[in-house]
Amino acid sequence: MNNIVVEPVESRRALNEFIRLPARLYDGQPHYSAPLSLDRRGLLDPRKAPFFRHGEAQYWIARRDGQAVGRVSAQIDHAQPPGTFDDAGLFGCLDAIDDAEVVRALMEAAQGWLLDKGRTRALGPCSLSMNGEPGLLVEGHAEAQLIMVPWHPPYLAAHLEACGYAGCRDLHYWRQAATAETRSAHESRKKASRRMDLTTRPLDWKNLDRDVEIFREVYNDAWQDNWGFVPLMSEDLHAIKTELKPFMRPEYGLIVEMDKRPVGVALALPNLFEITRDVGADPSPLGWIKLAYRRFFHRFRTARIILLGVSSEFRRSLGGALIAATIVDEVTEILLGIEHETDWIEGGWVLDNNTALIGLLKQFGFERSRTLRLYDRALTP
Repeated sequence: MNNIVVEPVESRRALNEFIRLPARLYDGQPHYSAPLSLDRRGLLDPRKAPFFRHGEAQYWIARRDGQAVGRVSAQIDHAQPPGTFDDAGLFGCLDAIDDAEVVRALMEAAQGWLLDKGRTRALGPCSLSMNGEPGLLVEGHAEAQLIMVPWHPPYLAAHLEACGYAGCRDLHYWRQAATAETRSAHESRKKASRRMDLTTRPLDWKNLDRDVEIFREVYNDAWQDNWGFVPLMSEDLHAIKTELKPFMRPEYGLIVEMDKRPVGVALALPNLFEITRDVGADPSPLGWIKLAYRRFFHRFRTARIILLGVSSEFRRSLGGALIAATIVDEVTEILLGIEHETDWIEGGWVLDNNTALIGLLKQFGFERSRTLRLYDRALTP
């Protein structure tokens, strides 16, 4: 660890450096665009980030000869149900130069903190929770960056594995491009939905708080028995709602109802990288003027489905399969329709062993676009 010092983040100045560090480390990397520091602050600043209402974290910066060369976090999410990941603590925000010793020094700091908190296993990276931005990018580095999906340089996985970490689960993202075929079977599925008395509606802008809570309740009910499930907290979706509402449209949200009660949901977000990728992490005054103009006039051509779920009462049933198909059908029909002029939508993450959902996505023409990997290892004092 030649001349490497790992310092805890303990001041506002250090926090600002921590938040901005990836933009400096990866400047010039092919296919990388820095997210807005303002956006990252909403995710990582303990005074603003919703994670800190149900979790705790510590940040570190690695320096070589005084120069910042990497960062990492360690955190415990108290919303994580007992037994999840064998009660592992989490690490995240792992970004570094191409140097194995820098990564090792960072991971040793994170591991020591987790051990002090009584954890005997570490899992990640997660920034900061499983409902935030989980996983290390291992496939799809050249794909266009996507909202709330982390980007990492190709070398980082090998350095993490050299620290004794092994991949435990893959999180896949699936993309559907706009083609004439995306609407070919729409009408036949509509008829099947009517036989089951299913109706669909977009977000109700006048009752947005109510609908956001519906999304949370149906999602938590749908996925509560799946590997890695951590319930969505009200503050998690509230933050998304308040920060992204200026860019949203009612049709980005979908609620499927049976007898006027919600049984399925989907929520998509416009890909904000379309309007931010050329202004940098900290835009100049001219850059902020561009963003203000684009907020009102830009027509988004890419989007991400961040949330999809079917009520657990229909699990492993023909009715559940029809509700899920109705959701995917409606989302693709709306977002890839002529009116929106969307080039593609991407859904994820999807667990590598979720054969039912993977089969459904393939049926609708989705193809795998990128993979993020979760790593873990046992910790010993």
